Amino acid sequence: MGLFGKKKEEIKSPSAPVNKVNADDIWNAPIKKKETVSIKESKYDDAREEVVDGVTPVDPEVLKKNMAELDKFVEERDARPAVTYHDFDTDPVHQDEVTKAQEGFEKDYAISHKAFVDSHKEDISVANLEEIDDKLKVMIEEHNNKLHELETMDYDFKTVSDSEVQEKMADLPYALKEEEYEHYKDIKGVSVSQDEVDKLGSIDHSNDPDEIGEVTAEQLAQATDEFERSRRDKK
Repeated sequence: MGLFGKKKEEIKSPSAPVNKVNADDIWNAPIKKKETVSIKESKYDDAREEVVDGVTPVDPEVLKKNMAELDKFVEERDARPAVTYHDFDTDPVHQDEVTKAQEGFEKDYAISHKAFVDSHKEDISVANLEEIDDKLKVMIEEHNNKLHELETMDYDFKTVSDSEVQEKMADLPYALKEEEYEHYKDIKGVSVSQDEVDKLGSIDHSNDPDEIGEVTAEQLAQATDEFERSRRDKK
């Protein structure tokens, strides 16, 4: 009997673990201010710890109020009758107004057209057949006279004698000969010594005003470096 009277031991249930913020469940979830959470930029990234500013929770009363106003707006909007283009036609044009305007336009056009025709009207008199025949006869007679003048024209070319040609040719200016020019010099009459000819192959720069002499390799290299440096500076 003692077996059945033994006090049953109480089974201690393990304490519930502290819920940690899961990085996959933080999307759009309210977070307390200044709380350290595990954040993932996407579900494929590794979670990292970061202190974030929480989202301010929405007051339920404010939310109920906004929802009530939205329901009221939707109900009033659905209760309004459908709007058609007739609702915007506040001053429609009737057929009699269109007919009256058309008649007025045609009347104004008729007046303008008559004024245009009157201002461009020219009096054309009927030609007399006898006058036409007389004018044609005069024209034909003038044409025949012109043809007769061309056929009977004597050009009367005058023959010029050879003596007259020679006389006219003598009066014409002629080209000067070489020796008749003011600065003419006979190249054959110019004598040059052999010493002067030999000097043509060698030039002495010792007395030149610019004092140009030989250029050494060092001077050439220095001048080249200065040129390259100035060109780089310009860039």
